[in-house]
Amino acid sequence: MIGLSILAALFVYGWISFGVVWWVVKWAKKRGRGPVRWGIVAGLVMYHLVFWDFLPTLIVYKYYCATKAGFWVYKTPEQWKAENPGVAETLTWRKMSPDYQASGVKYGFRLNERIVWINKVTESSFVPVGCSEDLIVDLKNNETLIRRTAIGSGRTGTEITRFWTHFGPCYQDSKGFFGKYETAFKKLGKEIK
Repeated sequence: MIGLSILAALFVYGWISFGVVWWVVKWAKKRGRGPVRWGIVAGLVMYHLVFWDFLPTLIVYKYYCATKAGFWVYKTPEQWKAENPGVAETLTWRKMSPDYQASGVKYGFRLNERIVWINKVTESSFVPVGCSEDLIVDLKNNETLIRRTAIGSGRTGTEITRFWTHFGPCYQDSKGFFGKYETAFKKLGKEIK
C-alpha cells in the first residue's frame, strides 16, 4: 500500500513538473526568449527538487566500487602457521564464537585466542554510500590476514521513499571464500565444548 502511495505521488509530481515546464515554455515564447533553453532549465529544476541526490550517490558509489571493493588474502592459514610455529597447537576454539568488542568495530567474534573476525562500517555523510569491511585480524601484532570490502548505498528505512539511492553491494563473495578462510583460521587448534 505504501508503494502504491509513493507511485501515485511520483505520478502527480510528474504531471506537476510537466505543467511547470509547459507553462515556462509558453512564458518564454511570449517574451521572446529561448523556449527550449528555459524548458530545459525548468525541467532540471523540477527534477532536482526531488532527485537531487541520485547523481552524486551514483558517482560516489561507482568510484568506491572501483577503488575500494574486493577480496584480499594477505596470509593463508598455512602461511600464518609457518610464521608462528607451535602456536596453532596451543589455540582453542568453540562452535559459537564469543563476541569481540573494540572501538570502531560494529561487531566482531573471537575465533580463537589470537585471531578475531571484525566488521567495520563507514558511511559517507553527504550521500548515502557506505563501506562494510570484514577483517580477519591477528591480535598479537594487529595484522590483517583477510579483508573483504563491500560497498552499498541508501540509508536504512528509505528503501521505499528514496529507492533511487539504493544500489546493491558491488562486491559479493558468491563463492564464500571469506567464510572458508574464516573457518580455517578458527579451527587452528583444538575445539572445546
